[in-house]
Amino acid sequence: MSTAKKGLLQRIFNIYPGEERNALLFAFLGFIWAFGATCALKFADALFLLHVGAESLPQAYTLISFGMFGLSFILLYSFHKFSSYHIYLSTLLLGLFFYIFVFICLTLHIGIDSQWLWFALKLAGFFLFAVLMTCYWTFIDQYHHMQDAKRLYSLFSSTIFLGATSTGLLMNSGLLNLDHLIVLILGLLSFTYFWVSLIARAMPLVAHEDMEQEGQVYENGNYFGFFFKSIISSRFTLLLMTSNFLIYLLLVITEYNYMYTFEYYFANQPDSNAGGGTEASLTRFLGQCLATVSAGNLFFGLFIYSRMVRRFGISSLLLITPTLLMIAFTGWSLSTSLIFPLIGFFVVEGTLYIIDDNNFNLLLNAVPTKLKYKIRVMIESFFEPVGMLTSALLLSFFQNHSKLLGLILALCSFLVALALSANYLKALFFNLSANAVRFQRTVIDWINKMSEKQQKTAENSLLEIFKLGDEQAQLFSCEGLLAFEDLAILKRLLNYASQMKASTKIKLIPQFEHSLFAKHSLVLDAMQEWVEQDFDPCLRSTVYFYLAKQGLLHPEKIIGEVQNGDILLQGAAIIALKKSLAYLPPTTAAYHRMLAAHHLKTLLDSHQEEELCMGLQILGIVGSAHDVDILIPYLTHPSLTVARTAAKSIACTGFVDSIRQAPLIIGQLTQISDHEVRLACLKALEQVNDSSFVDDIIQASVHFRPNERRLAEEVIFKMGLRAVPALLSISRDTQLPDRCRLLAGRILGRLANPQLRANLSDIIRQEIERAYLYFYHHHTIQSHHPELDLSMLKDVLITGYHSVLDFIIQILGVAGEVEDEELLSRSLRSRNPKVRSQVVETLEKTCEPEIFRLLQPLVDDIPYEEKIRAYVKSGHKPLNLNNLLDKMSDSSAQIDQIIAATMKYHLNLPDWRKSLRQQMSRQDEIFHRFAYELLET
Repeated sequence: MSTAKKGLLQRIFNIYPGEERNALLFAFLGFIWAFGATCALKFADALFLLHVGAESLPQAYTLISFGMFGLSFILLYSFHKFSSYHIYLSTLLLGLFFYIFVFICLTLHIGIDSQWLWFALKLAGFFLFAVLMTCYWTFIDQYHHMQDAKRLYSLFSSTIFLGATSTGLLMNSGLLNLDHLIVLILGLLSFTYFWVSLIARAMPLVAHEDMEQEGQVYENGNYFGFFFKSIISSRFTLLLMTSNFLIYLLLVITEYNYMYTFEYYFANQPDSNAGGGTEASLTRFLGQCLATVSAGNLFFGLFIYSRMVRRFGISSLLLITPTLLMIAFTGWSLSTSLIFPLIGFFVVEGTLYIIDDNNFNLLLNAVPTKLKYKIRVMIESFFEPVGMLTSALLLSFFQNHSKLLGLILALCSFLVALALSANYLKALFFNLSANAVRFQRTVIDWINKMSEKQQKTAENSLLEIFKLGDEQAQLFSCEGLLAFEDLAILKRLLNYASQMKASTKIKLIPQFEHSLFAKHSLVLDAMQEWVEQDFDPCLRSTVYFYLAKQGLLHPEKIIGEVQNGDILLQGAAIIALKKSLAYLPPTTAAYHRMLAAHHLKTLLDSHQEEELCMGLQILGIVGSAHDVDILIPYLTHPSLTVARTAAKSIACTGFVDSIRQAPLIIGQLTQISDHEVRLACLKALEQVNDSSFVDDIIQASVHFRPNERRLAEEVIFKMGLRAVPALLSISRDTQLPDRCRLLAGRILGRLANPQLRANLSDIIRQEIERAYLYFYHHHTIQSHHPELDLSMLKDVLITGYHSVLDFIIQILGVAGEVEDEELLSRSLRSRNPKVRSQVVETLEKTCEPEIFRLLQPLVDDIPYEEKIRAYVKSGHKPLNLNNLLDKMSDSSAQIDQIIAATMKYHLNLPDWRKSLRQQMSRQDEIFHRFAYELLET
């Protein structure tokens, strides 16, 4: 086949280059099993009408329902224990054994004159079709993720309809008698068995849930209880089950009505029952209708469905079948024409399969991930039979009003479809977030996310850990218990703490200090008891220091300790003399302040690091705005411990002058790399309400850690709307590092989201161009220069590509286009293609269509040739190596600049030294050190 024809077929069938063989394997599998199963099902329907009659259909539906109940439990257990591959093969073998038995009965003329054989054929035909349908989609789902499904599943379902069309043409032709039909079914089932085995051997699975591991978790008999609890707790799953239940009610009621009408119409027609009814007029008429509808399904599935779901989304397609059924039953109730039974036949044999089944396969990606395959079985093998049984009972009681009943159910189905559409995105997002680790959440955030029952369970577990755990576990559980802010928990916590050793109590005191109960009488009384009952001097010093900081230590009680050798006790005495809330005569208070100032100066003048740090700490507790000037020089002290103490003390004072002191503190953010010093400096800047510092703080944040960036965000956010112009300018400036721009965007999204959204399209467009540049040259640069080793350059290019994608998703999140951008960004880098496909689906449902169309080729799991084609098609020109390195030299990413300079040096490109010196003029100290090493080499 020529390349042009091959490309045309790929575009027609929505197949990417390289997928042709795999798509053909699965498509042909769908055809052969569907041909065999629909032959078994549809011929059995016609034979049942001819030999038993439509009046016995409710009894058949009842038997099928009870049979499917048993099958559902067998399948649920099987999918819990075995792979879908082995279940698929076992089902095919059972089908082969049954039809061999039927063939023997027909050969020996056993049961032909009685009704049990025709009942058995109808039941078996239904069971085989239903179970094979479940097995087929479960089997192929292991080889495809969600975005594959949106493109290819309509092709696979179309081949199923091709099998049904073949069955319809065969029925209409009247060529086969019953014996030959059974032989054909046996041959098709055998060939399906061989084809499934071939696919399993030839194709690798995509990443999917580990069933064996899951089975081990619930092997103690709790699996079914957990399974049903999970279903009940998922609103989307309940809606999906309800939707399928209603659809199946409608399917049976609609089928009953058109079958009854067809039987009545053909009752007086001349008929030949030669061949056991396979050549009867009714059989041939049903075959003609089936072939017509199946051909329409085939065309719709191949060329329309996948494009409609891409264009309008799955939410719009959910409403098609309920709407058609409401129209059909409304007209059917008013007219006796054959047109409405034929519309009913079209809905049952057409839209329910080509639209609803495809919708179901896509919607299934939004149910709880660990239970996905079990829920498929639950819906298809349990809820649908419940629908059949319910419909049989309804038809028994309301047989004369079945059309009105169908209209009411169609309306209910329409309302459920609306609810399902509304919950689809939430369910997808829940799947992504269910197993995500939220490092940025505090203990209080986790508690607020819990239900009352979960909170109670957590309380009991933490109390048990606090009572019996080791010291580290006790400290962790104490933090969690205090976060509940419950007085009853506090009482139990203090009761357990009183029995602990002194060293543990000392470590618990800071936990109480930073809680809501810092000055609560229960805490203060408990600490007083600790001092009285335990004579440990370290515990006594720690408690007195704690009480002094709260202003609750009387100066007369500790004035004698101002020269104590225990530096903590000495610090407690100085703080109590300056900060005590106790009433004292003015002269006594003045004397205490003078004495405290004298001893504080002694500590600050000391050359002992411990004494100096205590003096700095006291300044932070009792200091004023003037004391900040004393503390700032210590930020550059050679001792890191002293610098940390000074920074924390500045933050504790709450006084920072925006004119003199704030610039000095901001300068330290770029000079000091210590995490604790940075955090303390940022906390000190929280009181500064001056938007002129926005640029400096954000540019200093380029090397910040995540919690440092979050604190910087809060500092600038508190500056208010005056910071908006600077934030907007930074967000648009491509010469600044992505981290700085993203931080500015996050703050801007909180302060002035409309301004950010107004500029969002321009920001995203320029970032998409950057991503294409990285991706294209990562895949092509080496082939253009095979004589060079460009592996390091390629690594940096692909890293830049992922970095830009991360920036795009983050900026979309802060603009309100997507929810929880951190989760989506991490999930997009997941090794599991199914997780990545759910991210793409979430982006499609939340982003504006124009933005998503630009973004889709980058985030979708499509062959890299397609992305390269999109880059060239958009009018971009490939760069040669020199131009690419020049482009990277001007990049805002320092790694790009470094790799560009390194490659120019190794390749000895002309004027590389001059270019490097020009770069140095606008870069920081890190780049300068690197550049000097290259220039001196």
